[in-house]
Amino acid sequence: MNAALPDIRPHEEWFRAYVAAERAGERENPAPLDLKDLHTAKVLAHARAIVAEEAFAPTEARAALLAALYHDVARFEQYRRFRTFRDAESCNHGQWGVRILKREKRLDTEAPAIRRLTLAAVGMHNRYALPAGLPDAFRLVTCVVRDADKLDILRVMDESLHHPDAATRTAVLSLPDTPGLFSPRVRDDALCNRVASYADLRSVNDFRVLLGTWFGDLHFAASRRRFLAEGHARHLVETLPEDDAYAAVRTHLLNRLDNSPC
Repeated sequence: MNAALPDIRPHEEWFRAYVAAERAGERENPAPLDLKDLHTAKVLAHARAIVAEEAFAPTEARAALLAALYHDVARFEQYRRFRTFRDAESCNHGQWGVRILKREKRLDTEAPAIRRLTLAAVGMHNRYALPAGLPDAFRLVTCVVRDADKLDILRVMDESLHHPDAATRTAVLSLPDTPGLFSPRVRDDALCNRVASYADLRSVNDFRVLLGTWFGDLHFAASRRRFLAEGHARHLVETLPEDDAYAAVRTHLLNRLDNSPC
């Protein structure tokens, strides 16, 4: 990896210790916590690649890597307390993550600008849309995390749905895998090249459609290249049923992926 990238190893060491302590407290089913631990490592790797390819300024680069590392820090407490990763049924994990970072004083040694950018990105990374008028530096750092997060969620979902295990139900937000159950709004969003919303999901197949729409919500050329090259979105869309509910959406999304420049 590019030697010019910021060195955040002390933060990574703290995060590993924090995850180990949280996992030790989960005696019933630690698999979902392991999934989030691996997810964090993958998101950080994607963020490093984006930052390196896009040549960010040092302040934004460091904040982007810190925010990528800490974006899901609340997921461990969330699962242990509520037994779900679904924010609507538990807590806003972005905002809770900000509280944890402040509680643990994780950013106290960072420059004020880096601290502000990191906390903002952690707090906003899981919003459906970023607020209008957000200053450029805040938008830039948050978009790195949002893109990197999406890139690895595609991997998680592809692996979970093709190789089901004990953590799969949690990964798909406990949605039913019921043939014929679908959301007209999710289908319409896909056909109109809009990004679908988690709030509208009714089934696992809706989730596949939502993931396919994410290509239109990536902010960097580096992100779009990785989205297409890794092939997870194509794999997920290809497994949609070719029935009346999903046939047109399946064809539309596959055509969009095939005809999008890297």
